[in-house]
Amino acid sequence: MIRKITLSLFVTLITFSTATACDICGCGNNGIYIGILPAFQSSLVGVRYKQNSLKSHIGNNGIDTYLTSKESYSTIEIWGSILLSKKIQFLYVLPYNNNYSENKSLKYSIQGLGDANALLFYNLFQSNKLSLRNKVFIQNAKLSFGIKLPTGKFNVRKNINETQLFTLGTGTVDFNVGTMYEARLQNNGLNLTTNYKINTVNKDGYQFGDKFQLNAQLYHKYFLKNDLSISPNIGLQYESNSYDKYKDLKVDLSGGEILSYSVGSEFKLKKILIGFNFQIPFIQKINEGMIFSYPRSMIHFSYSLK
Repeated sequence: MIRKITLSLFVTLITFSTATACDICGCGNNGIYIGILPAFQSSLVGVRYKQNSLKSHIGNNGIDTYLTSKESYSTIEIWGSILLSKKIQFLYVLPYNNNYSENKSLKYSIQGLGDANALLFYNLFQSNKLSLRNKVFIQNAKLSFGIKLPTGKFNVRKNINETQLFTLGTGTVDFNVGTMYEARLQNNGLNLTTNYKINTVNKDGYQFGDKFQLNAQLYHKYFLKNDLSISPNIGLQYESNSYDKYKDLKVDLSGGEILSYSVGSEFKLKKILIGFNFQIPFIQKINEGMIFSYPRSMIHFSYSLK
């Protein structure tokens, strides 16, 4: 009985950076994706669409100026997972970005390939047992190690004293490490994740600040009929960015913090998983208050290859 329930567990919260633009608290294409991804007992392939928007160059007290811009960032990702062994899983992400910016005097857009990501997940332990009330209690812990490749084009803005947000890629090879823990009692689950991303210097001498992320998420799984299940989820997400550097000098208008809550749901039917997620900031200070981030959204589709 426990084994059957364990194999039916198809969601695991994992955190990784899809670094396809600047590193700034979830703004731009580079917003670290937080969501429930499938953990089928096999390899899989999927498509994901992400969208976020922001307001930049905000004046004092949040007042718009002639420089204030409204920017939107959308990304389509092809991603997949390959089960290398019982303890190791490989994941890849290939993004295509579409950036748009508009202010009182200018409209501008760029499209193209973003920065590709590759990650390895190592299963530290997994336990399945019955609780005192004869309910199944499952625990799982993982480590993640990732690398981002500079497949997207990096363009330096004229004003080098502010973070380089409007770009397809960072122009760097970057690294991240993360931890993931999941506990589930029968159909109620808790996921805790951390992720730290280390950014290097590109050929133009620009270095995005390192990023730290902490996430907590609760979900409940409803089994409707046959192989159909629904898992609504809610959570909190904290992101913090260090200041950027240009030729070893601090970029003043960069870095920041943001705290968001997330809501979403996952739908699984046999080998198919469809899900969506919204992240709504409620506390934020980005680029010394000169950037305001709006809610972010994501929808995905994946298919098990087994």
